[in-house]
Amino acid sequence: MSTFESSRDFKLTVLGRTLEHLGTQMYKRRDVAIAELVANCWDAGATRVDITIPLPNEYAPELSEVLIQDDGIGMSDDEVEENYLVIGRNRRTEGQNAAKGRRIMGRKGVGKLAGFGFARKMQVLTWRNEQSCLFELSAKSLKAAPNKTREVTIPGQIGPKPSFAATQSGTRITMSNLKHKTPVDADSLTQAIGRRFSRTVLGEMEIYVNGVLVEEPDVEFESRYPEVDFIEEQLGDEHTIKWWAGFSAKVLPKELQGFTIQVNGKTAQAPPYFFDVEGTASGQHGTKYLTGVIEADYLDEESDDESDRVSTDRQEIDWDDSGSEALKRWGDETTRRLLRERVDARGAQIEHYVESQPEFSARISRLDQQSASRVRQFLNLLGRSGTDNDRVDPLAETIIRAFEYRQFHDFITELDAAAASADPDEFALVVTHMKDWRLLESRAVLEIIKGRLDIIDKFYDFIVNDTPETAKQKGRENLHDLIADYPWLINPEWQVLSEEKRITTQLREWGAADISDPEYAGRYDFIALAGDGELVVIEIKRSGHVVTTRDLFNLEEYATRLGRAQTVGYRAFISGDSYDIDESQRRMWESQPDRGLLTWREIHERIRSHYEHYRSVLEGSTEDSHFTRKTTEVARTKEVLQSGAYRGVDRRASGLGPQDLPYPDASQ
Repeated sequence: MSTFESSRDFKLTVLGRTLEHLGTQMYKRRDVAIAELVANCWDAGATRVDITIPLPNEYAPELSEVLIQDDGIGMSDDEVEENYLVIGRNRRTEGQNAAKGRRIMGRKGVGKLAGFGFARKMQVLTWRNEQSCLFELSAKSLKAAPNKTREVTIPGQIGPKPSFAATQSGTRITMSNLKHKTPVDADSLTQAIGRRFSRTVLGEMEIYVNGVLVEEPDVEFESRYPEVDFIEEQLGDEHTIKWWAGFSAKVLPKELQGFTIQVNGKTAQAPPYFFDVEGTASGQHGTKYLTGVIEADYLDEESDDESDRVSTDRQEIDWDDSGSEALKRWGDETTRRLLRERVDARGAQIEHYVESQPEFSARISRLDQQSASRVRQFLNLLGRSGTDNDRVDPLAETIIRAFEYRQFHDFITELDAAAASADPDEFALVVTHMKDWRLLESRAVLEIIKGRLDIIDKFYDFIVNDTPETAKQKGRENLHDLIADYPWLINPEWQVLSEEKRITTQLREWGAADISDPEYAGRYDFIALAGDGELVVIEIKRSGHVVTTRDLFNLEEYATRLGRAQTVGYRAFISGDSYDIDESQRRMWESQPDRGLLTWREIHERIRSHYEHYRSVLEGSTEDSHFTRKTTEVARTKEVLQSGAYRGVDRRASGLGPQDLPYPDASQ
């Protein structure tokens, strides 16, 4: 900073709290206020503007500062007094142009107060021709009693050009004692500034936010009109505008949605703006993807105050003014047309997109021709709805699956009814509900079956990994507890009644304590009830256990003792396939109809076969033979329930209906 050599008192006349309100009330948004100060840099002929805002982790309202510095023509101390501190001065009526021949953006002479929208103090340092001038404006001092005027003295200092200044002239404005509790987001500010100034302005005056160059927002377009540059449009016989519009591939941030209308290089109608058609236009959901710029310089061609059609904060055009009526009509028609065209194009686009995905394409190709055609119709309708791109895949999946599962539930009738409403959004809502609800009752049953398939897979892992029979520590895997939780694993036709109980305790519970031996410590693993009502005593060992004669003797003794009170119809010993038993003794055991040496692999294969045929339906494996059999079964079931069980000659000739377990053909 330079050392100031002299001082000068500047004079400013204030009325009540007018000056404070001009800044505070009209520039409440920080991006709007900063953009207004940047516009002053343009009028000063700047080619570079640097905006410095606090970093989020360093922000403190009482201590932080916001700086805006330009390399414009600066001001002498006389110009500060005669021009800058004159509030409401219209330079255009004086016939002035901005520096470097630019057309003046400012008009009302109050934009310099925009800093008071977010700060209580503004320090202005300006320099030119090796001389600088420094003064400070305080919101507190720019007040007078209500309806009273008073002259405010603003102390200033005059000195050499500041040592940090790399240009011959320029201005730095420092806002302090900030009003907001939260910091400005640098990315959002950069994006907002990029939309508030025209391509011409950004080309002639570089703007930086914390060292990052402000550019036109980078949007990934699905479509843009025209593909590059602007379209020039004639409004009636007098006025010409330039414009472009485009639809993005993704939902746009709020600050990028809609049109921004620029007048003389700066926003006059802030986005998002859709000419008030967003509530009534066909395809209104497309507004989330629509962005564009309209340059309508004719709205600000005159210099007199009466022809001013733009609000002071450059947020809104006076649409009731006769001079803006033609633009309003054109904007209404154009916005509606763009939204309609997007709806039409998007239907075909989504249909093509889905069919270009190999998985979807393969599944559609497996449908009959009529079903495939209807799928395409529904996909087109889905595209015409307001469905966001990231939801297209799951909803397309739902539509295709509806046809794959048409024999299991009449989804197609629901889709047809929704499509008949002629409202793409209503159709998309029905598809969404089908996806989310998945028919709750059916889902509950299918989830149970899916859970059983998962448990069967876990059961298989236990067998392969020789998981211990029991465990004494929580969290340790063990075979006994898995069987106890899911006893159907042993045999889905058995009802397991009890687990791991001393023989004497069981006899006592059966009311046969008098025939029990209180000293006997034998304990069975499980007792089950077979389909014929007979008891089954079950002994299990881990898959790696080597079966001995003693193991079989223990099971036989359990059955004998229990048989004194109840009839035991079957003894099942389940283990791996390793035996330390005399071969003849093993054959004798296995030859008995009331005994079984079963292996875990046999048990697993039986229970797997019992449920495996459901897996293809759960996983949507439409090419699986199990899926085909289930489809045929459901179709025939509907026919039997509606028309009766009579098969007729052709159906009898086709043989037996589908069965859960696909046994080999015995005739082969």
